[in-house]
Amino acid sequence: MTFIVGFVLLIALLLSVPIAIALGIAAMAGLLALSPDFLILIPQKILDGLNSFTLLAIPMFILAGTIMGHGGIARRIVDLSLVFVGRVKGGLGFVVILSTMFFSGVCGSASADTAAIGSTTMPEMLKRKYPREFATALLAASGGTSSIVPPSIDLIIIGVVSGISIGGLFAAGILPGVFNGIALMLLCYYYGWKLDLPTTDPTTFGEKIAIIKDGILAFLMPVIILGGILGGIFTPTEASAVAVVYGLIVSLFVYKELKLSDMPGVLLQAAKLTGIVLLVLGMASALSFTLAFERIPHQIAQWIAGVTGNWIIFVILVNITFFLIGMIMDALPAIIILMPILVPTGVALGMDPIHIGIFVAANVSLSLFTPPVGVCLYVACGLSKVPIEAVFKPLLPFIGVLLITLLTISYVPQITLFVPNLLGY
Repeated sequence: MTFIVGFVLLIALLLSVPIAIALGIAAMAGLLALSPDFLILIPQKILDGLNSFTLLAIPMFILAGTIMGHGGIARRIVDLSLVFVGRVKGGLGFVVILSTMFFSGVCGSASADTAAIGSTTMPEMLKRKYPREFATALLAASGGTSSIVPPSIDLIIIGVVSGISIGGLFAAGILPGVFNGIALMLLCYYYGWKLDLPTTDPTTFGEKIAIIKDGILAFLMPVIILGGILGGIFTPTEASAVAVVYGLIVSLFVYKELKLSDMPGVLLQAAKLTGIVLLVLGMASALSFTLAFERIPHQIAQWIAGVTGNWIIFVILVNITFFLIGMIMDALPAIIILMPILVPTGVALGMDPIHIGIFVAANVSLSLFTPPVGVCLYVACGLSKVPIEAVFKPLLPFIGVLLITLLTISYVPQITLFVPNLLGY
């Protein structure tokens, strides 16, 4: 049966079948080999995978991000970032990085981050003579790495499937997210001088104060959400609802850039993205059941435990596995299938489960802009109208820098665990 599942999944991926459908076909093939009642089992297992109150945070955060993009909050975050770094060489690149980090603090969806911030910053970068391929690579890398910044949908899913505290994962993602952002800004600063990138036009002190006043409500959004979660005021699921309500109030009644007539389009866009994420989640859950029935995860865990007796080798194997998977398919199914195996194995080797969740999330963030299937890369290329193959070379320095930060996060647990330990997780 294992051979059948693997063969069907491989053929589907080679034929460029959408990943959710490919997972569903492979699960159906495996369940057909197990039982003639596979048409009954398939919907049951899909629904079992989605039957979690915590997963309600996913559509809510996606809706919050969509509201931000349409309501002027994303643009004000960009303007606010320009006040602080716009006069630095390559400062507009800094703005892209900072804005995706701020925006991710509410939206939680890397592709939504990339689309919302890119729609504002990409035309500005091209207007200021940033090389089109470099601007595309920068936006893709920024959008991808922002997925580790809480609240992140990937962190929510890791917590759900692994039984790890989501609040603890959110706390643990803060310093690694900042670390990744600083590394990208240093690279951008280097290219700012190498490519002689322009700075933004100077602004007066009064103009800066006006921009800060205008953007303070946008900046407070992630502060309220993360502060509420980490302070124990509300759960991540409740925080997602707070994000939607806050975004609606600010967009409709303060900035007045979102109208009630825009809401059907906003809801439809959020529903489409939510449908994609949850369809993959449900299909991967069905496939996970099929593999678990054949004890494939148990065998993988035994193999990993057999080839290594220490956590350092374990981390190397996990990093290689997720990097290779991320190059050929969406990492979400891998999270759902592998995390319940990897966490107990890592804990048995003396690792903290929160640390395991974060360095896996760092792997996933890298895969979001790694060719050929990185979703943030597709979004960035769509905004800049650049073919994906033209961005491969400019992407290499960003991949190299984030590989270094990934290894640092993986092998220096204190970066991940400092904030959670401080908060008592």
